[in-house]
Amino acid sequence: MKMIWAIIRPEYSQRVIDALEKTGISAMTRMNVTGHGAETELMAGLVNYSEIPKEMLMIVLPDIDVARAVRIISTVAKTWQKENPGHGAVGDGKIFVTYVDDAHTIRTAENKKRSPGLPATTGPPV
Repeated sequence: MKMIWAIIRPEYSQRVIDALEKTGISAMTRMNVTGHGAETELMAGLVNYSEIPKEMLMIVLPDIDVARAVRIISTVAKTWQKENPGHGAVGDGKIFVTYVDDAHTIRTAENKKRSPGLPATTGPPV
């Protein structure tokens, strides 16, 4: 299992969620976050914003589905540029992929543990 952390522009988050759901990826957590990368500060009149609003999607998937999900997120969340086709804009976001070694479902006490070389196991804790 792997976890995708996608930090994207808030105006694109619902489009990304809809595109993922069309392919059967519907379990995720959505959070409002702030921060900045290359776009360090925004000016609106005399007000300087150093923390820029973003949304973060947190998705846990089987390894086999990760590449497809990353492709969907990066395509749908990209701000397409007429003057530079194929490239987005500064501030479009970032996608991180990490390993998930263990997952527990509170309601059912189901446990999915990743063991090297073995498939995930399910069932109540021992």
